[in-house]
Amino acid sequence: MNPVVRFRAASSLVRFAVWVIAPVAGLHLAVASSTDYLFDEGELAPTEYHLSAKAERQADAMAHFITGIFEEESAGPEKALNSYHQVLVIDPGFTKLAIEVAYDYLRRGEATDAIGVLKDCIAANPGDPEPALALSSIYLRHLRKPDLATRYAESALKADPGRFAAYEALWEIAQAQGDDTACARVITRALKAKSTDTNYWLQLADFLTNSSEGETSSPSEKARAQLTTCLEGAAESAGNNADALARIGDFYVLGLQVDQAAKFYRMAAELKPALPNINERLAGALIELGRNDEAVPVLERVIAGNPLDLQAYDQLYRLYEDRGDHEKALTGVEQALIIDKTNFLRQRDLMVLLLRTGRFDTAITRAADAEKLFPRMPFFTYVRARALAALKRNDEALAAFERALVEAASNDPKLPNGPFYFDYASTAQLAGRFVKAAELFRKSIELDPRNPEAYNALGYMWVERRENLDEAERLIRKALALDPANGAFLDSLGWLHYQRGDYTTALEELLSASKALPQPDAVVFEHIGDAYRALNRTAEALLYWQKSAALDATNKPLLAKIDEATAKVAAQNTAEKR
Repeated sequence: MNPVVRFRAASSLVRFAVWVIAPVAGLHLAVASSTDYLFDEGELAPTEYHLSAKAERQADAMAHFITGIFEEESAGPEKALNSYHQVLVIDPGFTKLAIEVAYDYLRRGEATDAIGVLKDCIAANPGDPEPALALSSIYLRHLRKPDLATRYAESALKADPGRFAAYEALWEIAQAQGDDTACARVITRALKAKSTDTNYWLQLADFLTNSSEGETSSPSEKARAQLTTCLEGAAESAGNNADALARIGDFYVLGLQVDQAAKFYRMAAELKPALPNINERLAGALIELGRNDEAVPVLERVIAGNPLDLQAYDQLYRLYEDRGDHEKALTGVEQALIIDKTNFLRQRDLMVLLLRTGRFDTAITRAADAEKLFPRMPFFTYVRARALAALKRNDEALAAFERALVEAASNDPKLPNGPFYFDYASTAQLAGRFVKAAELFRKSIELDPRNPEAYNALGYMWVERRENLDEAERLIRKALALDPANGAFLDSLGWLHYQRGDYTTALEELLSASKALPQPDAVVFEHIGDAYRALNRTAEALLYWQKSAALDATNKPLLAKIDEATAKVAAQNTAEKR
């Protein structure tokens, strides 16, 4: 090329190539000595510039590079290969282009040329590990020469000891030869590296969790120790890099060290609250650890940042429910249903919470709405039946139970289980349908023979009616065999003795029932009072009846007994004074 270069009118594309592509390629044109020189001025009055030999070579390289770009755009990479190769003849240290050209030669089956390009690049840039790594890959994967592949991988490692890609290349070579011992040695070398680069340790951690050394749902102690070494190295160098700390947490999750994951997630969240999904990951780790109270405010932050995050609502209301805060749980599931009311599980959870919080009228309305949304799901008819029963609308409740049975026969045969028949039987009992209630209690026992409540309920029903007392005793004792310390069951047994006229035994059992109950119970206190009265101990009877009335002031028969006993005690006191 003539050392005198004249810049004349150029297209906008050429200008772009000169000023944008050249720096990317690492090639630098000689610039005008006058810093205020403009292209437009040059176009009007061409000015001569003399280039040095080096600048001339760079200009030649750029010309070939731009030609290659045009050829690649117009005719494909095959056409551009010769132009790109000419760039490398002038500047063999242009690593990125050298690797691309080498692989283009490989695609053409010209491995010798590919190797030559990369070797020239290594000679020009001995401190750059990239061409050596590319050459190692070619020798291993294309030429099946592991010895030469190892040589160049080691060369890359020597050029940059803190670059993990070289260790990965050595491991792949060992694996290709089936040498597990050599694979393990490579990992050991990588773990002993003195790198202070966070990315190095994170890359090694990623490799361990994805390679055959780390592929297991339950990591071995050795694999976990290796991963821990990586993560400790990453943590030592991460400083206040929230992204790196979050990734460290992710790897601790993979290593089943969730407590450590939570620690790093929290650090990342404090440093960078807007880091994507960091609070979600922190909440998940805390829930996994059973630290639900800590997870609640984290999930609240998630929802505050994204009020449409359904998963956060789901997790949050379940946490509230687990800790017995049914009101907040109910609010949470209702908010989730505002966003998506077609989710069956959320609708189911809503019904359960409405029943638990005593919102029976709302449960009836919402269950009816859900029956329309899910016409083939008899669960909501069942909920409506339970809510109607709780409001003492027994006939409507029985009709709803029967409808749920019919729906379940074709759509959900698993629904009529022990608890279903227990609820149905209890409603039938309240409605005065005692024969049907007995049949349904027996069905509940048949389906759930380990549930003591059904045995006790049927036994107590017979005791109250003074019918089938022998069967009642067998049922109550079966319930006690399953749950010996249950105060309600002891009360049933005591009341059985009372109905048989054995008041002394009855009183003993009833007093034991009172002690066994976690909370005072109006029915048990009334039973104790009745037993004392049967033993002509009116003062004690009056004491326990008054305790019962304090808990249930609506029991009119009890209030009548109290009035009668009070009058009797007063009369006795008057007689004694005389």
